[in-house]
Amino acid sequence: MATTTTSTEGKTSMTIRLDRATLEAFDALAEGRGGRSALLRSLLDQAMRQAGDAPKVQARAEPATNRVSFRVTDAELAVLNARASDRGTDRAGWVKALMRRHLGLKGNVDDGLRESLGPVRMQLQRIGRNLNQAMKAGNAAMMADSGLQIERELRRIIEMRQDINEQIAALGEALRGDLAYWEVAD
Repeated sequence: MATTTTSTEGKTSMTIRLDRATLEAFDALAEGRGGRSALLRSLLDQAMRQAGDAPKVQARAEPATNRVSFRVTDAELAVLNARASDRGTDRAGWVKALMRRHLGLKGNVDDGLRESLGPVRMQLQRIGRNLNQAMKAGNAAMMADSGLQIERELRRIIEMRQDINEQIAALGEALRGDLAYWEVAD
């Protein structure tokens, strides 16, 4: 749960609840980086830059007052808890995000996806550039009447380059906020 408070100077503060171990780990990370506030501001700025053109939902003008309640089995509750924990939220937050996704309102799925897929995408791009260079060298060797039979290898390189381009495109879509996590069979 997070709460915000606005001071008389127009600055807003945010209060969040964390478990002790998480706070201790955050403090250890913040040490030497300007402290809690500086690190948190830096992380929030970075998250907002990474969100880029992701859809934004206007803040509610009024608090949510309606309540929905339902009963689940022990097995369903265990799965609910596990899914919520995997997403770094509580079960109510996970259920609300799932419901909002299916209603088409919003769905928060980033949860480190950009951080984990970004380097993979960059590496695939580097490999693709290397394949392009290999293609150029192979074509030059063929032109120079070198007598080498590399046409078959060049075809394989072309196929690999196409595969890599497809994977780069797929990763790009994931980095732009793929919401497939929230899709379930109706």
